[in-house]
Amino acid sequence: MSNYVWGSRLSYQDYIQAKQFVGDITGASREAGRRVYMEISRQMLEIVASQEALAREQITVAEQSTRAAQEGFEMLSYGITEISSGVSELNAMFHWGFSEMLAQLGHMNDTLSELVKVAKTPLHTAAFNHFEIARESFRQGLYKETLKELDKAVSGDHTSPGYRLEWRFHYLRGIIRLGFTECDFSLVKLAEAEQAFLAAARYAKTDYPQDAGRAFLSAGWASYCQGKMADALAHTEQAMSVHPGLAEAFFQAAKVLMAQGNAQKALSLLGKAIESDRFYVLKAAGDGDFKKHDAKLRNFLEAMRREKYRQLAPKITKAIETLRGYKLTKGSTGVKNSLEKLLAEGTSWPLMDILGLDAGWNKIAGKERLLISKLPVVITSAEQVVLEAETYQERVCVKPDASFRKMACDMETKTRMVEKKILRKYATDVERFEIRSLNGPVIASMDFCRIPAGTFLMGEQGTLHQVTLTKDFYLARYPVTQTLWQAIMGNNPSHFKGENHPVDQVSWEDAQELITNLNERTGENLYRLPTEAEWEYACRSGSSETYCFGDDENLLGEYAWYNNNSEQKTHPVGEKKPNAWGLYDMHGNVWEWCQDWYGDYSQGSVTDPAGLSSGIRRVFRGGSWFYGADYCRSAIRFRCSPSYSYIILGFRLAAFPVW
Repeated sequence: MSNYVWGSRLSYQDYIQAKQFVGDITGASREAGRRVYMEISRQMLEIVASQEALAREQITVAEQSTRAAQEGFEMLSYGITEISSGVSELNAMFHWGFSEMLAQLGHMNDTLSELVKVAKTPLHTAAFNHFEIARESFRQGLYKETLKELDKAVSGDHTSPGYRLEWRFHYLRGIIRLGFTECDFSLVKLAEAEQAFLAAARYAKTDYPQDAGRAFLSAGWASYCQGKMADALAHTEQAMSVHPGLAEAFFQAAKVLMAQGNAQKALSLLGKAIESDRFYVLKAAGDGDFKKHDAKLRNFLEAMRREKYRQLAPKITKAIETLRGYKLTKGSTGVKNSLEKLLAEGTSWPLMDILGLDAGWNKIAGKERLLISKLPVVITSAEQVVLEAETYQERVCVKPDASFRKMACDMETKTRMVEKKILRKYATDVERFEIRSLNGPVIASMDFCRIPAGTFLMGEQGTLHQVTLTKDFYLARYPVTQTLWQAIMGNNPSHFKGENHPVDQVSWEDAQELITNLNERTGENLYRLPTEAEWEYACRSGSSETYCFGDDENLLGEYAWYNNNSEQKTHPVGEKKPNAWGLYDMHGNVWEWCQDWYGDYSQGSVTDPAGLSSGIRRVFRGGSWFYGADYCRSAIRFRCSPSYSYIILGFRLAAFPVW
């Protein structure tokens, strides 16, 4: 008869009682390291998996027996509860010999209240009450009592005739009759387990096809353990039919066919199981029935390895080409390194490694990522009013008029301070942040200016205080536009509609929602609102005057949309002059929310002063289309509730570099 577990030479009874296959599971935590061991030939392991791939699955090379070492085998060890990827929908916790896990799958775990809703008559309700007692008995390890309550649920007692057509009753009976570690072995009867599972499958087939598939699969295993290979294959094929997504059924059918000697058909089914979950590569490599056809299995896995690489290589080449020229965030850098390594090493990669990258490829390619391209340095011209010393000649009386004497005068050189307009040029680093998938279009893009660390005087006369920003940061060149908001949020709350207009009528909380969405999409905790200190520092861009360009209010219309020129509405961003650091619309258009109204400005972090709760008040800066010049000053600030929104309110994004 075939081996009952991967690499085992035990009988079924010995197998389910063997302590070397499981750790002690009677502890309070019930997680004391259930471990399974499998022997795989070194030749096979080279094709199957690298040490790195095994480590990712928390599989280790265990201490070998002398026999295994002499015969050229590697002994692999893994915890059943530790496998990260799982085995298809059953997960790695589902392992023949631990069939108590079946009790936790699918609709077997429905609560009593849910079951009572299904009941059509009071008699059904009584049967479900017996089933609930049976489940509690099972949980406590009282398996004889479990069977008694199941008999009452199916056949009735002195108060009720029972309910034979409920599949869950037969399914739980099958689990006990099939047996598992620490079961009552006197209750294990494989033939009865087979019939119980078949009954469960028959009654579940219409309304619960997935549970029916598991029941057929279990019946097939019970037949296999009796040596009834034809029945085992028939039951397993029924599982495949009613539940096509049950990869374990494809593996089990392949195992049975291998036991029958039909390797060609078995390997075809194994391929389908592997397509669903790469862990079946390892499971097949260590299974006794597959080992009987070791050469054929190795040839099949080797061919699969070459084919998977052939399919994956063009995608990888295209992805690397896409990433070229971008500055990458940490997440994207790791992806690029893995892709380049696979291309360089080619088909020498083991199959599980290739399948692991292939399995993650759709996530990598489909996941929106942040890619950053360097734009040409922006040269900004800014006109500023400055005071400069000027010399001039003035006629001065040396000797005043007197009797018989005429006044004597002379020319004297003097100095005075005069206002002058000068044109200064600034070079600003600008980088474009694109959100896109590796093989898809750009979803959204934003231009950011790198703001250098520095010290400035924050506030205005009477409230001036020195603030130092110790780290460079990025600030968006423009307020968030309606186009960007629509791309990320899928709606447009603005009162003044226009693609390139700033989004308006958004609260501080709305801004946080967009930021959360952006960070989740790109997998980087990068975006946020600027702190007040960052906003004012960036707005001033080296100026200490009223506005970024100086004190002359008459020049404001060249830099801002405000009540004198706005026609009482917002305007597209970037139409006015930028400040010295390349930032547009820092004055006017829409007020801009800031992260906090009190901050540890030296670090750019957010704190609240003692006695004030976080989030009660938030600040907006910069003025808007509705307000006059006095409300567009660099130092102007207002506080309000974070839930407040109005047609004058928008925001711009800040970002810390993460590379």
